[in-house]
Amino acid sequence: MRIVAIGGSGFIGSHLCKHLGLAGHQVTVVRRPYTVERLLAACKINATQNLNTSSDEDQAYAIVNLAGASLNRGRWSAHDRNEILTSRIATSKAVVTAISQAPQPPRAYVQASAIGYYGTSFDDTFTEDDAPGDDFLATVCTRWEQAAQPVHQRTRVVCIRLGMVLGKDGGALSSLLPLFRIGLGGTVGNGRQWVSWIHVADASALIEWCLRDDRITGPINATAPHPVQMRDFTRAIARQLHRPHLLSIPAPILRLALGQRAQLVLTGQRVLPAKAEALHFQFAFPYLDAALANIL
Repeated sequence: MRIVAIGGSGFIGSHLCKHLGLAGHQVTVVRRPYTVERLLAACKINATQNLNTSSDEDQAYAIVNLAGASLNRGRWSAHDRNEILTSRIATSKAVVTAISQAPQPPRAYVQASAIGYYGTSFDDTFTEDDAPGDDFLATVCTRWEQAAQPVHQRTRVVCIRLGMVLGKDGGALSSLLPLFRIGLGGTVGNGRQWVSWIHVADASALIEWCLRDDRITGPINATAPHPVQMRDFTRAIARQLHRPHLLSIPAPILRLALGQRAQLVLTGQRVLPAKAEALHFQFAFPYLDAALANIL
């Protein structure tokens, strides 16, 4: 299958593009600026190439959109918050416009979202059927997903609600490793907050599965079946690295240093991949220890 990848050069996108290539797909990476003209051109090129192929699978093309401003932006000023929101919605709207104008619509449009959609909780468990939260990140995710919906009658739309994606070369884990390697690792805040994680290999495989499988529509949680609390998450890292787990970072210090961005690590949500499991997606790394052993 031919796949148009938007935001394909970031941490998740680079792993996904490599996975798609190894799986035999042909990937076209669209780079900034994500204008309607550039996106429409990518759609037209892939649709035209597909006319010369014989099988239904070869004639199909799909779009995956992972683009959005990084959340790792200082203390989240008003400008940062606006950029986090508008970068996602603007790109999604450009993709939707391109799909609407494309002579041949894609087989699927798979767009990133995040489990921040559900808000935060120390006690509740969330699946795809639960309502959105009401904090800033929940608002971002809700509006991000809504921006993809206008083309749902023209193509299959899937919103991937990504958890904490684990890999050595990017994401939250890579920023924690230096402290743990020198023996200064420990828990964050009170340690009770939930970490709904997923190995980057499973995230890539799940996205590819959503691109291919016509049964999948709407939101789907990209999290491993066994989330853990932060204190167990950091202990598992220390155990894999054979380093002590002695220190902790108190919540007030993080709030002082990071402002509102501290909520990313001080709060969390217990999210289960109910739809993926119901449709029998096979996680290569359902448990944290095995995932960390593979990464580290």
